[in-house]
Amino acid sequence: MEKVFSEIILDKYDVSYYYSDKSGLLKTQSPYWLDEAYSEAISDKDVGLVRRNLNNVKRLELIISCLSISNKKFLDLAGGYGLLTRLLRDKGFNCFTTDRYCENIFAKTFEPDEHFKVDVLFAFEVLEHLDDPLIFLSEMFEKYGTKTIVFSTLTFEQDIPSKDWWYYAFDTGQHITFYQPRTLSYIAERLGCTYYKLDSEFHIFTDQKLSFLSRSVISNEYFRKLYSIYFRIKRKLFS
Repeated sequence: MEKVFSEIILDKYDVSYYYSDKSGLLKTQSPYWLDEAYSEAISDKDVGLVRRNLNNVKRLELIISCLSISNKKFLDLAGGYGLLTRLLRDKGFNCFTTDRYCENIFAKTFEPDEHFKVDVLFAFEVLEHLDDPLIFLSEMFEKYGTKTIVFSTLTFEQDIPSKDWWYYAFDTGQHITFYQPRTLSYIAERLGCTYYKLDSEFHIFTDQKLSFLSRSVISNEYFRKLYSIYFRIKRKLFS
């Protein structure tokens, strides 16, 4: 990787950012400031947390239905307060949550035990916090017995974003790794999975083949709106 710029993190640390031409990965130097950055697991500057969870649930309803896995078991990695899990359980999905750094408030009785296995993992706003995403995902796949994960992280295309890109989050110091779609495709290949891009921030890794119809519904905004109406009616009594 080659150094491409430096920036002040947490208003005090001069941090270098490095880029790989081969994979398209952009990341900071070794993040020595993380203990300070995570003095609070969820930053008080993150005022979009509730909105994102509500939006994620809407997308997940469609994805789960299109993949015909509504009766499966799910785990939200780094699930924060457990809000996403609570919202999904309210809709009848057998979802659990785990987060080593944050108190589980909304889904306290739905945490995995030592031998817990699932069908699908969720990881929302997680990958940009990881120093080594390949190791993290490999460990999670092995631990929970699955190779399917639905996740979010905002990607960029081709040119390295300018310093005014809001996703760098220089003031919090928590975002340390940034991806292009080709980066995610490269990681998926290393994991023995296929990468499906739903949009610039919603993605799937899986070792299962998705049909053309499934991909069309979950990646096309028009189809999503139509199907979401049907799906909400269908699952109204499943909580």
